[in-house]
Amino acid sequence: MARAKGKPAERKSAPAEPDAAPPAGKEIIAAAFARKPSRKVAKEMLVLELRRLRAMFTEIAKRYVANAEGEIAAVIDAVEGKSLPVARVERMLEVVRTLSVKPRKGRRKDLARIETTAAALRKEIGE
Repeated sequence: MARAKGKPAERKSAPAEPDAAPPAGKEIIAAAFARKPSRKVAKEMLVLELRRLRAMFTEIAKRYVANAEGEIAAVIDAVEGKSLPVARVERMLEVVRTLSVKPRKGRRKDLARIETTAAALRKEIGE
């Protein structure tokens, strides 16, 4: 079918009806989430979530370290502030000296061992 000169080309889509309202904002968002994201968008979303996970991990680790250090500081304060019998001090020294950790490896189980030792020392002091 040849087009006549001077006539505009026909549109393939139907003209918009005047009384049809544009979709509401929530419908647009729901439709966007219903579609499977492209590979690029999915990758960007994953990177954002991983960065959020890393930030949460860092925050939790900082709080964990602060709590553990506070526990050890409380033991130090208690030892400095009390007059302890020699036998109790020797038991506490033995607990600290038998602690086996490898700081260079950065393992959770070493942190747990230190926490357990600090708790045992607080118990020994009677705090």
